[in-house]
Amino acid sequence: MPHIVLENINDTKEAYEAVTPFAQKTEGGILKVMDKYINAKEQSVLIESLAIENGENQNFFVQLSSKKSSLTVRLFPLTDPEKTKGVKTIMAHIAKQIKDMDEGITYGKNNLEDFLIH
Repeated sequence: MPHIVLENINDTKEAYEAVTPFAQKTEGGILKVMDKYINAKEQSVLIESLAIENGENQNFFVQLSSKKSSLTVRLFPLTDPEKTKGVKTIMAHIAKQIKDMDEGITYGKNNLEDFLIH
């Protein structure tokens, strides 16, 4: 399952506030983050996303969840989209938006190294 761990952050609400909707045209379609939701305890965030690639639409959620001093960006298991280049690119853009809010935040363990934006 694709994921990106961000180190030196454990405030899910700050991460929620850092994520902004975007739309990006690609060669074969469009990548979009449309909306975001945070639970009442401010411990989990869902980010509504859409990847249109070569005529195929995939609606899915990216989940943000925090641990002691890190935050994980991963696909929400109940939506389970095909792990295409577009889906992975959306995850990398979300991680970059959060990383950019504080210079102390760094990329930790991940399996999307080729998609990370430094």
